[in-house]
Amino acid sequence: MKKVIMNVKHSEKRIAVVEDNQLVEWFSSADTSSFVGNIYIGQVQDVLPKLNAIFVDVGLAKNGFMRYEDTIEGKENPDQSGEVLRKTFQKGQYILVQVIKDAFDEKGPKLTNNLEFSGDYVVYFPLTKQVAVSNKIKKEAARNKFYFLGRENTSGSEGVIFRSSSEHASDEEILNELGHFQTIYSSYAKQVSKKVTCVWEANSLYTKFFKLHPANTINEIIVDDLVSIKNYLPMTLPTSVYKGKENIFVAYQIEEQIEKSYKSIVWLKNGSFLIMEQTEAMTVIDVNTGKFSGKQNREETIFQTNQLAAVEIARQLRLRDIGGMVIIDFINMPSTEKQKKISDLLREAFQNDRAFTKLFGFTNLGLFELTRKRTTHSHIEATHQKCLVCNGTGLIKSAEQIAFELERELWETSSSEYEAILVECDRDVANYINGENNQHIKRLEKALYMNIYLKITASKVHYYEIVRVGSEKDVKSYL
Repeated sequence: MKKVIMNVKHSEKRIAVVEDNQLVEWFSSADTSSFVGNIYIGQVQDVLPKLNAIFVDVGLAKNGFMRYEDTIEGKENPDQSGEVLRKTFQKGQYILVQVIKDAFDEKGPKLTNNLEFSGDYVVYFPLTKQVAVSNKIKKEAARNKFYFLGRENTSGSEGVIFRSSSEHASDEEILNELGHFQTIYSSYAKQVSKKVTCVWEANSLYTKFFKLHPANTINEIIVDDLVSIKNYLPMTLPTSVYKGKENIFVAYQIEEQIEKSYKSIVWLKNGSFLIMEQTEAMTVIDVNTGKFSGKQNREETIFQTNQLAAVEIARQLRLRDIGGMVIIDFINMPSTEKQKKISDLLREAFQNDRAFTKLFGFTNLGLFELTRKRTTHSHIEATHQKCLVCNGTGLIKSAEQIAFELERELWETSSSEYEAILVECDRDVANYINGENNQHIKRLEKALYMNIYLKITASKVHYYEIVRVGSEKDVKSYL
């Protein structure tokens, strides 16, 4: 049973998807960082045949890049990349491109010139000749009807895919949407101006949500403000209005589950736990038995823990919207039969995931490998920023280490003619430099032939800064 909870009465609009009373996905209007689906008139900045890449300015913070295999030309001539790139793309040229993956870390957005327009009933490809029907449409008569509609209403290089929702729509509704996309593309193609600009913006939060979660997959919607969202809701869905005083996400325990999804430790119901660490290269998940000792033998205890972990890992990857490479360190199971059961359980747990997930299985080291398609930032990347103190590492230097660094820098001044030096630092660093009964700083002053003055300031982190050097009179007057 899929239930949708919508918190739309505040500035940030949020939508939660609940399955079996557990949060599995959520969406927020605050995440404005995604440009996936946007179409731009871009200017080619560089063509690199040896890297099979074209770099394009689309007006965003970083230039986008287009791999040869993601171009129409690359699909038609996969083995002639260098020659085709030199002939087709020139520096300074203006072209139509679409974002297929957002910028990530140091990489700019990933682009394609094989445009697509995704609607409620069809996906229209103006430059790729194909007619396809969703595999979810099983009836042969319906499939044949859509194949006929597609062939009759496209020409030249055009293509169309009929979505599963087409099965419950009239031919007029479907063809109206297809015609609308054909008109839009025609106007873009004729007016590729010499100006970098966005010509097609991705859809609103609500429209995007209902494309990912069609009405026929939802059992119920609960919303806290029906008036503001009524025009976006499918007419066929049973909808109720929440009228409680507390926030709707608090009332349905959504807020609590969102906050937990930001933490690295995830507790399982038997007392075992997961540790999830998201890095630039991949996400690493470690499974631990924790407080769970089990009533069976050790091997059975481990297997039960790994079973619970497999189901929860699939939910957490969806909930956090984590993509890319994922490595799972399950508790060691020598039995290949039990490893296969865990693999099958993971495969089943990912069946409802809208993102494409590929399971590679266990390695020789007993680690489980999988990839989950990433098109945008995970929720924690979209809603959090790196700590300005530790720069995202979670670690800072100790006071003792900072004091060692200060001492080394002080020794570098030993050959100068300065009489005194003023250092600003926190209390802990000052204690290390002073030493017991100020003996260490006295030895330093004697060795360096200068007086060292410490200005102690309150600070949450350990630090030092050399503020002033010069004559005794200058430093004292400044102090």
